[in-house]
Amino acid sequence: MRTGLAAVVVGLAAALGTVTGAVVLPDRREAATGRPSPASATPSAASPLVSATPSASPTAGDSPSARALGSGPVRSANMLTTADFQAVGLTLTPSRSDARLELQSCADGAYKRETLAEIAVSGPPVERTWDAGQVGATEEAIAARDADEATTVVKRILKRLETCQRRPPGYFLHGPTHTERLGPATTASWVGVVDGTLNTTGRAPKGAGINGGIAVLRRGAHVALLEIGWCESAGDAAACVVADGDPDGQLAALSRAAALRLG
Repeated sequence: MRTGLAAVVVGLAAALGTVTGAVVLPDRREAATGRPSPASATPSAASPLVSATPSASPTAGDSPSARALGSGPVRSANMLTTADFQAVGLTLTPSRSDARLELQSCADGAYKRETLAEIAVSGPPVERTWDAGQVGATEEAIAARDADEATTVVKRILKRLETCQRRPPGYFLHGPTHTERLGPATTASWVGVVDGTLNTTGRAPKGAGINGGIAVLRRGAHVALLEIGWCESAGDAAACVVADGDPDGQLAALSRAAALRLG
């Protein structure tokens, strides 16, 4: 079973199931495996691993001194590094991919996929990918015109991610939204990806384990998406429903680290 992000819900288009119209249909892999399949997956000094609590969507409210943060074009130095992953216990190596990360929404019972550049109405994003075994991660970042526009882009993305927090039983879905303000002009928000086998009521059970996650980061005018999947190469014979270790803590720590690196 190949699981993961929507990102990112996000995820790459080729790996996603298909739902059309207002009628909910089984995910594509169900026909072959007999069970719904989650969407394809896409987090140094990282901050201490602490539990995040849901909060309101981030707003601008940035002081004049903060507006220099995350200004100018996005550069490679604004992206996560292998050391950031090592800091949370993940040994990943850089990889190359020509495919763009796609953000997936689940509104009206249908999948809609958009790239970060389409949502932000910007030029091509800077992209980095990493993998090792069943774990893979992708980060993309763009520079908005200013902090206010960046805040608007973040809200658009979160709105799309949250359309996948309610889904028919048996379908992958997203867990609750966690948002933290890390300082002036800096926010980190993330959702976990929950396997469809755990979805028995249409919402993620409280404390449900995750096998992927998506983060939306902002620092000044810079916005980034981070998608990580812990079960990307599990295959059907060795289904990975819940990732081992502490995926929730790793996702939270990588989200904070990625936001702070953006500027």
